[in-house]
Amino acid sequence: MKPEPRSFPRKVMRCQAIIVVPGNNPVRCRTLDISLGGLSMLVSEQLRVGQECTVGFEAPLNGKMVRVMGQGKVVYSILAGADGFRIGFQFTNIDAANSKTVAQLMMG
Repeated sequence: MKPEPRSFPRKVMRCQAIIVVPGNNPVRCRTLDISLGGLSMLVSEQLRVGQECTVGFEAPLNGKMVRVMGQGKVVYSILAGADGFRIGFQFTNIDAANSKTVAQLMMG
């Protein structure tokens, strides 16, 4: 079975992030890569596929740190050994300013 083609190209981006699942405490995690459509992250605990959550992270852009916040959902969650779980996060609601910042990070 061939994997599905990605909707957007990905770019490696390693930075600290926070995932907030409604009703739970924020969870610290690390980003692995980014696209215009979402992020791949390493998280210490498993999140269920379809779980809606908010993600925030800070990444370097043009010599300064920029903050990005977006709402979305978990599209996959797979065990990644001792590092925890690799999750795919798809943006479902991201405002124009945050979307522009993601686009700039992709070009940087």
